[in-house]
Amino acid sequence: MDREEIDGVQVVQRHQPGMSAASLTFGCGARDEEIDSIGLNHLVLHLVDWAELRVPDEYSDDTWTNETAFLAAGPPEQVAERLTDICAAVSDLPPDDLADAVAALKPDSRYVENIDEGLLDPWGSLLSRRYGPHGHGLSRWPAMDYGLFTADEIRRHVQRFFTTGNAVLAMTAEAPGSMRLRLPAGPRVTRGTPLVNHQIGPIWYADQVRGVALAVGAEPSAEAVLLMWALRKRVVEAVFAAGIAEHTEFVSAIVDSTRHELGLRVVPEHGRKGKNFDAAVAAELLWAELRRLVDDGLDRAEIADLLPTEDVETPAALEPIFERTDWMRPIQQLEPVIHRELFGTGEHRLSDSPAELAELSPAAARDVLSGWLSSAMIVVPYESTPNLPGATEKPCPSTRFVPAGEVVRPTFRKRFGNKGSLVIGTDAISTVDGDGNVHTVPLSEALVAERYGGIWLAHIGHGCVTNISDFADAADKLRSVLPPRRFRRAASRLSTRV
Repeated sequence: MDREEIDGVQVVQRHQPGMSAASLTFGCGARDEEIDSIGLNHLVLHLVDWAELRVPDEYSDDTWTNETAFLAAGPPEQVAERLTDICAAVSDLPPDDLADAVAALKPDSRYVENIDEGLLDPWGSLLSRRYGPHGHGLSRWPAMDYGLFTADEIRRHVQRFFTTGNAVLAMTAEAPGSMRLRLPAGPRVTRGTPLVNHQIGPIWYADQVRGVALAVGAEPSAEAVLLMWALRKRVVEAVFAAGIAEHTEFVSAIVDSTRHELGLRVVPEHGRKGKNFDAAVAAELLWAELRRLVDDGLDRAEIADLLPTEDVETPAALEPIFERTDWMRPIQQLEPVIHRELFGTGEHRLSDSPAELAELSPAAARDVLSGWLSSAMIVVPYESTPNLPGATEKPCPSTRFVPAGEVVRPTFRKRFGNKGSLVIGTDAISTVDGDGNVHTVPLSEALVAERYGGIWLAHIGHGCVTNISDFADAADKLRSVLPPRRFRRAASRLSTRV
């Protein structure tokens, strides 16, 4: 592995056969936005592409939770031209024709890593509950109207995050001398990772979600990843045997060098296939299998079944379910190096240390697993009441006190099924259910999203969502009390994953 600098940017090179490939990666992503600037990284990516960039044989630009990357492959000079153009475009943001550039971009066209259903995604709910309206907690919320971003805030964002010190260039061949990486000067970005909801012992709660999910805070290691994959295998078998679901997904989030979030998501099939899904049973099976794994540890046969073999580098079931192309693979093999340079940590893969993992003992597995329980969180949909022995229910805060304000009733045809009301006050929005329970959202922590013709009220401080579609004229009334940046259109699906 060779290292050098070009125009102040750290460069790592690992010479590999095949066409030349490169990745210019910036240490910024969705977690570096704020609640009123969600989508800003996606906008920057689009504005760079809006410039007249020279096109190599292959290229791809993506922004994720932690990073934003520009990939290119082809003859070395083509790659150098592409990356030189990208850096020039970054340094010249925002463009003079900003309004024209933004007009063609839809906020719901962005991809959010590991989020499938936007507002209704249970993994997004867990992250928003854990981290609040900051960092990884922003993953659940939709982007704002890109036309509301100002030239000054785009410029400030670029000057803070898209800088020489916050970028790493990885290459599979020697960098051509013609390559220039002239970016705004700036240091590597460092972050804190505050937990909004500290807890002692496992908890569960209900939210407006589709499916159930588990999250645990884990010390980064290949052993932790192996154990979560082992749990996934057991849950897959359990929910399939119960006839309630066909898929259980491994999900994760890289937080920092001391903590990764690992988890599982069990969701119903779309359409008629999902009619047998029972969220309470799914949560109970997930919890039971976790407790069984904690009690018993992991035997060598299960470990051997999960680890890569000599013939297959990585089992297909363990590959991230993203579209991969052959030209990307050599540069993607450098992703762990890039992430360690930028964040001091990266994704742990089972192929990294198969010999050490094969020697993992049941006792050592139990030690790792027992540390998960204090941070374990499970989310289920509203109206689900699972029996999870040892886990404490932590519902959204509610009272019986109805604040003063304008009372909005359900539409006439909805009143037979919804006896509640919506109260819009001068400093808060409250939902009152048919039993008189009141959930109040301060205006400073309220966000409203439209999706599939429905209306959803989010309490971004607490991380929860309530469906308020039954209330007549709610959207128009809420627009009068909320700033434009707090009224959004949510994507129906944020992921292309299967």
